Amino acid sequence: NKNINAKVNFTDVDLSLFRHFPRLAVGLDNLSVVGLNEFAGDTLLSVKKIDGALNLISVIKGENIKVYSVTLQSPVIHAIINKDGKDNWDISKPSADTSAAATSSPFKMELKHYAINDGYISYDDNEGNEHAIIHHLNHSGSGDFTADNFTLKTSTTADDVDFIYGGIPYLYQTKASIDADIKVDNRINKYQFNTQKISLNGLQLSAAGFFQILDSSYAMDINFKAPSADFKNRLSLVPDIYQHDFDNLKTSGTAAFSGFVKGV
Repeated sequence: NKNINAKVNFTDVDLSLFRHFPRLAVGLDNLSVVGLNEFAGDTLLSVKKIDGALNLISVIKGENIKVYSVTLQSPVIHAIINKDGKDNWDISKPSADTSAAATSSPFKMELKHYAINDGYISYDDNEGNEHAIIHHLNHSGSGDFTADNFTLKTSTTADDVDFIYGGIPYLYQTKASIDADIKVDNRINKYQFNTQKISLNGLQLSAAGFFQILDSSYAMDINFKAPSADFKNRLSLVPDIYQHDFDNLKTSGTAAFSGFVKGV
């Protein structure tokens, strides 16, 4: 709490030598991060339980604590941008105020696996009039995070996704899933992928390309398409406010669906 512009709290910590044997299991119960100042009372993050698996010897020595896996159970994230363009997740203080943190034991993230179980994420951009909500998010990833180059295997599902822009609900209660193997190059912050396992309601998509973080911008070259040409699969994404008796709608014919995003 001394080193961030927010209030952090939790109810309990539990240790176990059996839950992830031979690794030490560390559980943090009911973690919350609540904003201050203009975001006072707004909960940025709350998690029912964070469960981590750590190297026991590194914990005993208190040096280079190695974390192998982290699981977040029922996290709730509220990301907010106010009308002045300030976001509630920018809670770090200037480095001059973090001298106490510099003396703490360092973490060595030998992370192999992470997971989010039954998550909820809301994004409210009051400046840009853009809002999104993800309900019942389940996401997992595994890979050798210690390597400069590795493949991150990910699996993601969400029971329903809402996206509203300018007051128009472009996605409403959309069931979504994506499985993707992402080639990570930590040296140049580049992420490449090629997957045919993207689903939005009845629409199946494939996508391939890369996303790269530059010094002050982003570079990308991404192509996407729908392998199936069935027209009704396209209509499954029609916003709810335009639908009426959609299940009884009879359609015929085909329609191509493809596109790309390229540039800096």
